[in-house]
Amino acid sequence: MALDLHRKYIEKRQDSEPLQVSTKDIINSKYCLDPLELLGERSFNEPREVDESEIGSPIQEFFRDGVVFLTGGTGFMGKVLVEKLLRTCPHIKHIYLLIRSKKGKNVDERLEDIFEDRLFKRLKYEVPKYYHKVSGIAGDCSLPGLGLSVSSRNTLIKEVNIIFHGAATVRFDEHIRVAMDINVSGTREMMNLAKTITNLKVIAHISTAFSNCNRLHVDEKFYDPIADYKDVLKLVSSTDDQTLHGMTSKILGDLPNTYSFTKSLAEDAIRREAQDLPILVFRPTVVVGTYREPVRGWIDNVYGPTGIVVGACTGVLHTYFLDSNFVTDIIPVDIVVNALICAAKETATANVKHDEIPIYTCSSSIQKPIKWKELMELNKRYGIQWPTIRAIWYSSFWVTKNPYLYAMLNFFCHVVPGYTLDTFARLSGKKPILMNIYNKIDKVSDILAYFTGKEWTFPNNRLLALWDTLDGRDKELFNFDIHQLSWDYFCQAYCLGLRVYLVKDDIHTLPAARKKWEKLYIAHNILLIFVYGIVLCCLWLIVCIPLKLTGLT
Repeated sequence: MALDLHRKYIEKRQDSEPLQVSTKDIINSKYCLDPLELLGERSFNEPREVDESEIGSPIQEFFRDGVVFLTGGTGFMGKVLVEKLLRTCPHIKHIYLLIRSKKGKNVDERLEDIFEDRLFKRLKYEVPKYYHKVSGIAGDCSLPGLGLSVSSRNTLIKEVNIIFHGAATVRFDEHIRVAMDINVSGTREMMNLAKTITNLKVIAHISTAFSNCNRLHVDEKFYDPIADYKDVLKLVSSTDDQTLHGMTSKILGDLPNTYSFTKSLAEDAIRREAQDLPILVFRPTVVVGTYREPVRGWIDNVYGPTGIVVGACTGVLHTYFLDSNFVTDIIPVDIVVNALICAAKETATANVKHDEIPIYTCSSSIQKPIKWKELMELNKRYGIQWPTIRAIWYSSFWVTKNPYLYAMLNFFCHVVPGYTLDTFARLSGKKPILMNIYNKIDKVSDILAYFTGKEWTFPNNRLLALWDTLDGRDKELFNFDIHQLSWDYFCQAYCLGLRVYLVKDDIHTLPAARKKWEKLYIAHNILLIFVYGIVLCCLWLIVCIPLKLTGLT
């Protein structure tokens, strides 16, 4: 596997270097910013061999000769964690990623696919010999024993000393059987494995701040769950899928979905079964794109506010039901990963034994709160410079907390144009897709309504205290200082990152996209004039017809 990665590195070395793309048609008097410079893809450090005798920062030294086992390494946060460890911990020995075969691809092929992501361009340039330090291990967190072979399990038992357990199904509407198998049974299987590992230093379980979202104030402590995880596991194992589906709402109680429910049960399983392990529970809030490293604005999913921003920027989404005065507790993924790494080191090396398993909440709403309306305003201010060639209409987006106004806006902004354009598509022999998109948006809106209609408080005192204990070098290398967080700085690259990394719209299309954007702007204003004209005519008729009938005119 290492040889395969090395071969790919040699073949595509030029793709890893700082981009030297011509911006002749992109930068002009109106758009004066270089997009790749803004993202940080022109400012990679030069490759440097780090001698074994060179002493690093305390956290770097903690990972010296460390062998890491990571689940969830193919996911959003997992990829950022892998990149960070390989790039900043030069003496780390090896990282094993638990990977299951998927879509006809085996473990080695999926591992290669991970490193094809643009996220790893900086790593490939700055640390070109990373390839021999990472391997994939076949397994599946939903299976007994994590689906590991005997030889793989023995390898992990003998070699691993640091575990990051991040594998989970994050779908809010996941079937309860699947969610229980991965999020609860998978966590118990990981603890069982950890108890057999010879030289285990620490295991970090990545949970979510919303595992107890039935409380609006969530401290860094365990809460009693609404059900016993052992009872739920027995119920799931003895009941068919259809019956379980019908029982789900009753099982969940006052929790909104199977994700929060099963993450809550997983935490309780840790509290009850992992007291003898060097373990921590890490609870991030809503994780969004990168703040500063390895590039700015990188993201690979549409969860949380990202889906709303993408929908608005592409001219697909025009209205949404939420209270724009509520604070949305978002946190950039590189800050989350830095905090996770520091928390793992602290848990492993703390001189004082904790009375209970430490819980770290990674949140922003207390130190750096941002309201929905402020987030949307910042994205509008900076995003206008980076339109996508895939936009179908000019960005026009309204949010409201009034259900009647939302119903009206949804009808005129989504349903009417959706059916109209789909009808034209059918008449021209094309596949109608717009109403299908809006139906999916409605489904997602219903799922997220619980979260957009509430405001939580997530104290993060343990994480703040941890920051104060860090060495100066570690503060530079693994910066997670919430007080330094600037949402203005974040949003400068947010929409551009969505365009380049998520929508996969290369910067070469910017000139054409801007021309298209100007045409859509004109068409949008013509449509507004037409609509306003119809509204005025209707108002005039409403007023004048009764007057004529009564003879007053």
